[in-house]
Amino acid sequence: MHFAPRAIPVLLRAAAAFSLAALLGPVAAAGQKAPEAASVAFDRASRAATKARTENRIENAIGLYRQAVKVRPSWTEGWWFLGELLYDQNQFPEARDSLRRLIALDQTTGPGFALLGLCEFETKEYAKALNHIYQARRLGLGDDPQVRRVVLFHEMLLLTRIQEYESAMQVLMSVVKDGGAGPALIEAAGIAGLRRPIFPEELPPGDKDLIESAGRAVCAMAQRDPAAQTYFAELVAAYPRAPNVHYLYGWFLSANDKDAGLREYQKELELNPKHTEALATIALEYEVRGDLDTAISYARRAVEADAQFFGAHAVLGKLLASAGQVEPGIKELEIARQQAPDSPQVHFSLATAYSMAGKKAEAARERAEFARLRKLADEISQ
Repeated sequence: MHFAPRAIPVLLRAAAAFSLAALLGPVAAAGQKAPEAASVAFDRASRAATKARTENRIENAIGLYRQAVKVRPSWTEGWWFLGELLYDQNQFPEARDSLRRLIALDQTTGPGFALLGLCEFETKEYAKALNHIYQARRLGLGDDPQVRRVVLFHEMLLLTRIQEYESAMQVLMSVVKDGGAGPALIEAAGIAGLRRPIFPEELPPGDKDLIESAGRAVCAMAQRDPAAQTYFAELVAAYPRAPNVHYLYGWFLSANDKDAGLREYQKELELNPKHTEALATIALEYEVRGDLDTAISYARRAVEADAQFFGAHAVLGKLLASAGQVEPGIKELEIARQQAPDSPQVHFSLATAYSMAGKKAEAARERAEFARLRKLADEISQ
């Protein structure tokens, strides 16, 4: 058979097409069956995983959930239960990885962020843990009060460790309201109250009685227990020279007796003249009393005591601006903003100072940032 020369490529293409069809036909058919087979495998594994979990066959459930999410990586419920089961088995790195897969799929799961934060606490990824706990609180922790209590307790530990003591004490109030004060909470409260940037397991054995005494007083205060006054008096009597005891007592007294609180802050300064928080707190008290000169002198001492403490710069800047020294005040407040960009109060004070200086654009920017941070703080606190 003779073919015209131009016909050969056409026939070759046809033959090639026929050959490919012959080769690919069975593969295509298998591809059509593959999704169906995967669906069957997923259904089988997911149902078996649920059954094993409800029957408390934990190891079986973990293996089956792993099978199911391997077949269907988009199964958020599977990643959640896998992370939860692994966490309960103290397999924290594996639980963490599962929960990271979950939140990559669902950015609205408050409980998922919460459990991820708890896993990261156990794997010593503390900054990530605190960030994810904040995310969880913003989104909602769910209806289980025990879960909320555990999450807030760990948030308190993390805030204490990074020296955010006032914030830690605020969280403590919520934890106490959720379920009273047991030994672990009393110990954590004592550590936060006495401003120790450590976890409970790092507490020196010789300080145990001091910390427990302080913790009882702090928890009683959080519970509005009248016995708080007795606990604080016993604490000060037993440990009159321990760091931060007088400062803590002054903080307690100031709620109802500013003069008594001020006396305790001064006693703290007698033991530690560079106690920057006491200096800044005294400065604010003198501002309230209308004595700006004395207030500014204490604020300057606070900055000199610890130039890295944003609160000292914030207080000094606010006071200087109020005294008419607006530009020096702005300088101090800008330092505070650099050190603590997430502080709503710093942005509010800067907005006020910028307005006093006629810097309308800067003031508007700071007011907007204050509003954003305040909204975020309100979402987290609720």
